[in-house]
Amino acid sequence: MRVGDARAPIGDLYHALVSMRWSTFIALFVIGFFLLNCFFAVLFALDANGLNITASEKIPVFLIAFFFSVHTIATVGYGNVYPQDLFANVVVVIEIAVGLLYFALTSGLVFARFSRPTARVLFSNVAVVREFGGGPMLLLRAANQRHNFIFEANVRCSLLRLETISGREIRRFYDLKLERAATPVFSLSWTIMHRIDAESPLFGLDQEAFEAGGDEIIVSLTGLDSSVSQLIHARAAYGPGDVLFGREFVDVLSRDESGRLIIDYRRFHEVRPIDAGAT
Repeated sequence: MRVGDARAPIGDLYHALVSMRWSTFIALFVIGFFLLNCFFAVLFALDANGLNITASEKIPVFLIAFFFSVHTIATVGYGNVYPQDLFANVVVVIEIAVGLLYFALTSGLVFARFSRPTARVLFSNVAVVREFGGGPMLLLRAANQRHNFIFEANVRCSLLRLETISGREIRRFYDLKLERAATPVFSLSWTIMHRIDAESPLFGLDQEAFEAGGDEIIVSLTGLDSSVSQLIHARAAYGPGDVLFGREFVDVLSRDESGRLIIDYRRFHEVRPIDAGAT
């Protein structure tokens, strides 16, 4: 939570409109469209003789002006209502200019929202620490949920630790060296591994010590989406309760009768004790 954050609403307006939920964005568009037409309807209603009204007298003048504003801003112009003096024509010119700008900006925002590169990378809910290759190893896994490739995928893993130095608590990041930090093609699953040796900030920790320390492991993955040729990003975090010592992941890869490789996402997050059939 941020308190006293200095915000720049005008400067961040584009970011806010692009990143907000679709339901909120559509609601803002509808509200803005309604208020804009209400404003111009008031201007048209100020001039009693500005519009040539041939519609039914049962419709209030303001509603006629409102609907005429909608026809004008959308450049429909049915012809049953039209401006007939200088003031009304000036308002029409202004409204058309504002309407073109409003719809142009909205179209640009919609395109920006649709064209944003998004990653469907699934990270395991937990990370595990187990003996592997002669020493303890931190393992977590990721999977590409799209039926395409992520080229030149790179992963970075860091440990966030709160430390007290000279009586002051500070946050420090420690990079975790990975067994393989990059892959030319990421298509199915990827087990991310960090060797816990004497140089690792996790060296000497067990389940209880990790929980008590409040450390957090941050994982970020970047790569080039083969479908849209854009850079995508994905991240995950593992804090106390998310790193399990003495566990291993259940295998999710298998082959069918034709030899085709299959990944079972239903068991992607499952772990088991090391002594439960591990070799």
